[in-house]
Amino acid sequence: MRYNSELGVKEVLGIESWRNLSKDTFLRFLTAMPEIDKEVALQLIGQIPEITTFAKVALEDAAKAYEGLLTSNSRSMEGLQALDAAVLTALREELAKELTPEERVRVLDQIREVHERAHLKDTENKKFLGEQFEKRLGVGLAVAAAVVAVVFSVSKSGGKSTGGISNLKAA
Repeated sequence: MRYNSELGVKEVLGIESWRNLSKDTFLRFLTAMPEIDKEVALQLIGQIPEITTFAKVALEDAAKAYEGLLTSNSRSMEGLQALDAAVLTALREELAKELTPEERVRVLDQIREVHERAHLKDTENKKFLGEQFEKRLGVGLAVAAAVVAVVFSVSKSGGKSTGGISNLKAA
């Protein structure tokens, strides 16, 4: 859906006035930006005086969430590695016993399975971390783009407001 008016944007954000803009609403605004007409978006961004504050808070929150995710992920991976190490220790002890050739092959197969599972989990984890980094980078770029748009809009208008919200017309 394309938003061509201030009213449409406020409706999608669930606000009655730009004074009701919160950090969460600002993040939803950034998410909706690709669907907002460029001129409408520039005019609206120019009217949010707290945009740099919201941008800083959004970036800080994204960084905290990412750090929390990394910490949780690290603990999870450490737990899996400890479990694999314990299984490998038990299998090593099993190999030290007198085993039939068939039992020895079974233990070696189990060791191979642990190794394959660990390798697969490591690959999945690296993919997951890469995706999370891309999401964090996307938030940062969206916030930076919004701030640049305000600076551009203000500099284009000679430091004056780009016009009141009431000047926007529904398309």
